Amino acid sequence: MDRHGRLPQSSEAIPAPMAVAWGGCSRRAAPRLLLVIGSLQGGGAERQLSEMGNYWSEAGAEVTVATWSSRETEDFYPLSAGVSRVWLGPDEIRRRSRLGTLGATWGRIRKLRALLRQLQPEAVLSFVDVSNVLTIIAALGLHRRVVVSERTSPSVNENVSFTWRVLRRICYPMADLVVAQTQDAARWIEAKCRAKVVVIPNALRLLPHVNRRREPLIIAAGRLSQEKGFDLLLSAFAKIAADFTDWRLCIIGHGPEFAALSELRERLQLTSRTEIVGHVSDIEAWMARASLLVHPSRREGFPNVVLEAMGMGAAVICADCRSGPAELIKHDVNGYLVPVDDLDALVAAMTRLMSSPDIRDRLGTEAVMVRWEYAQETIYGKWEKCLLPYTTARH
Repeated sequence: MDRHGRLPQSSEAIPAPMAVAWGGCSRRAAPRLLLVIGSLQGGGAERQLSEMGNYWSEAGAEVTVATWSSRETEDFYPLSAGVSRVWLGPDEIRRRSRLGTLGATWGRIRKLRALLRQLQPEAVLSFVDVSNVLTIIAALGLHRRVVVSERTSPSVNENVSFTWRVLRRICYPMADLVVAQTQDAARWIEAKCRAKVVVIPNALRLLPHVNRRREPLIIAAGRLSQEKGFDLLLSAFAKIAADFTDWRLCIIGHGPEFAALSELRERLQLTSRTEIVGHVSDIEAWMARASLLVHPSRREGFPNVVLEAMGMGAAVICADCRSGPAELIKHDVNGYLVPVDDLDALVAAMTRLMSSPDIRDRLGTEAVMVRWEYAQETIYGKWEKCLLPYTTARH
């Protein structure tokens, strides 16, 4: 941590990119990488990991993606043909007692440990807290480089049980490196877990150019869960829908709050003006059509959907929750920030932007600059330095 209280960015911590190392590495021209996560169902962490695997495979690495799920859990994000795919979960899922669940978890750990012995990867990368703990345990004593990444801010994540919080604090110092998405998350990990931490934001995947006229359409996207604040968005739209009769709202995603949000939509008499759709494979096409993306999240890791919408040149309104948004958005420069859970502030911001195409155009023009700042080549280069520091250091 520097004198300003900032954790190091990975580019400050470890030198030179993997792509260079592949050209002349004395150990092996193409490194073996093992990427581990719970599943490849919809979600920001799942999307980032699958895109990283595809990127490195196409660059020449030998990449294996392993999930703690079974084959019965269908992948949403596709992997390139060159990426090997492994499932650590049992082929048949049965209801188990607590003791049986513990046994199944230990079985998964043993499978990952066997895979590590078989592949002998130069580096193992795990995403998300529970996966991180299990991966660290599986790799104990095998002398593999283990890098784990928190994909939300632990200081505000209430979904981690007490047991896993304790295990995280015990296990994270055993990893070679912990990667956080924001300075706020990194400070928490350093203070609470006493682990070595660097900060790497999400990469922005390659996006098509926008050459179509935008519609009077508001979109929001993410898991349909309480922390995403879609209930607040529906309430805000209900307050101003009569003033903007040509505007529509579409919420994109799956999750446990689908029924509650659908009921709220009916109660607010918004059925004819709003849609709640599932996952879509072409979300960039929605972002190209929409005049406004609203992300009223109550907590975040790093809002990937906001980054992508900015890359597509959309005007964005984002809740200024503790971790993530303020590191991406400069208020009234490349987007709008509003206080968390503040209905009146959200209504005011939406009203202003829906009323002014000039402001939307100005914000969108500035927002599209994230295509360069968060380009895959830049961000993945930072990851590569974390995964293969000794190999890359020789070049």
